[in-house]
Amino acid sequence: MQCRAALTRIDALRTRELAPIEQTAVEQHLKTCRSCNESTDDVDSLAHAVKAIAAVPARSCCDDVKRACVDSYDRVGDLWVAFSKDGIRMVAAADSIDDLRAPYAKRYGRELAPAPIPEALRRQILAATTGEGVDAPRVDLEPTNDLEHDVLQTLARIPRGQVRTYAWVARQVGRPRAVRAVGNIIARNVVPYLVPCHRVVPSSGGVGNYIFGSEKKRDILEREGVPVDELEALAREHVRYIGSRTTHVFCFPTCHGARRIQEKNKVPFRDADEAMESGYRPCRSCQPVVAA
Repeated sequence: MQCRAALTRIDALRTRELAPIEQTAVEQHLKTCRSCNESTDDVDSLAHAVKAIAAVPARSCCDDVKRACVDSYDRVGDLWVAFSKDGIRMVAAADSIDDLRAPYAKRYGRELAPAPIPEALRRQILAATTGEGVDAPRVDLEPTNDLEHDVLQTLARIPRGQVRTYAWVARQVGRPRAVRAVGNIIARNVVPYLVPCHRVVPSSGGVGNYIFGSEKKRDILEREGVPVDELEALAREHVRYIGSRTTHVFCFPTCHGARRIQEKNKVPFRDADEAMESGYRPCRSCQPVVAA
């Protein structure tokens, strides 16, 4: 065998990939050729060096990769809850977690894997669904556009036991003409209960629609202390705001200020213009009119 033919087969000889007849020929050549024999030693040294610098990935590296593409889910009561390390990302009353995977992947671009929900998050879900309310919910809503972010932040500021209208939310976020767009964002709220979209009702009265149904919305509002029957009675009379004869301040009917007004001092108003034309000023707490 010539040196050129032997050299092209040295690495295959080292890894035992040569056919027996070729292996015998190369070995015989190496016994008589010092130069090729040294080349064999060089190949062995190179292979050893490459193995020595090969880094074994740390377990934490695998964990980092998993965290980068997978979030977690658990069952809390009759709800499926998806969450990241930063907080709750989605709440749904689906029949199966499979019904949550597709919308979750579409919104966040991540998969879901089963894991026990942290106890602090579990307590927040239970408090929100039983009417106790959550003042500072741990939700992770990124990414959102500017309008969606502002709408969800505004919903979180509506106090427990009170309601606001879709038009009010639109005014609060500086988009008074975008009531429909705001309504669509509220309807798509992925963390109901925690971000209280149930506290938003139509200006025309009634509780309106809800992702879990109107009856569920009525139930959670009543659990939170909202006098739903009273609101519906006022709506039938086309009353939107309540003023006080003593303070000349007008509020949403569910505002704490309105609830403190004695019955004899209550003044009903159909809209904010009527109230202000009558010499009443908007409540600073519930802000029936956004300050200029």
